[in-house]
Formats: sequence, C-alpha cells, structure tokens
Amino acid sequence: MTITTTKSWKNYMSLCRTLERNDIRYNREDEKLCVMCRVGGNEIELSFRITINPSKMLITLYSPLPIELCNENAADMALAVCMINSTIEDGLFCMDIKNNLLYFKMTSSFYETQINDTIFEYMLSASADIVDEYYPKLKMLARNDEMFAEN
Repeated sequence: MTITTTKSWKNYMSLCRTLERNDIRYNREDEKLCVMCRVGGNEIELSFRITINPSKMLITLYSPLPIELCNENAADMALAVCMINSTIEDGLFCMDIKNNLLYFKMTSSFYETQINDTIFEYMLSASADIVDEYYPKLKMLARNDEMFAEN
C-alpha cells in the first residue's frame, strides 16, 4: 500500500467510525472508499454519497436533491443556483443539465494533513443545514411556483 492509499484508508475508516458513533446507518463500498447514507432533514430525508479519492487526496460529499429540472426554467434555476452559491461559505449546489439533476457538493482535501472525525461531522451537519435551508425555494422554482417570487 502506498502512503496515499494508506492515508486514504485511514480517512475512510475514520468516516465509518464517525457515522457509527452518530448512529447513522450506511452502506459501504470498501473497494471504492465510498459510503452512502441517509440523514433526516427538516424538509426532506437527505441522501449522501461520500467518497475518498486517493489520487486527488480529496473527500467529496454529494447529496442529490429530489428535484426534477426542466428546460423551460433551466436559466432561472441556473441563476438561482449561482445566487445561492455566492452566499454559501462551504459547498455548492450543482446543476447537471444533461441528466436533469440538482445536487449539493462539498469537498475537503487531506493533502499534507490527517483528517480527524470532526471534519466528517462538519461536512454532514453543514450540508444538511444548507440543503434544508434552500431546498424549499429550489423546489418551488423548479415547479414554477408563483410563491417563489414572494419569498
């Protein structure tokens, strides 16, 4: 095992311990250094996919949103995502126009450092808070809801 792979495995095991300590059930893909879990939010149950990338020395959290994008309001949604992203200090919303997907993404590098368990707790907590805050407005915009203009 190379130093990078060893470090990645240690971070992966730290992630698993963090989930277990917080009583979060998860599925593991050890060969991909990836876990999938669900966390209850205020608005929706959030799905998370967290991967450890040894070559990039990067931890990436993805949280797909149950919002179906459509071409009619893609420009409005893109503008809203940009405006929201400009206010978020950590993480960002991403649009995948090709596959009509909207998701939240947060990353953390472990280059030249050993990640401790608190970074995983932070990534999960901050992501859940951010998605909970913006999901209702993004959902209304995706449905072309008139109420969005009033909020």
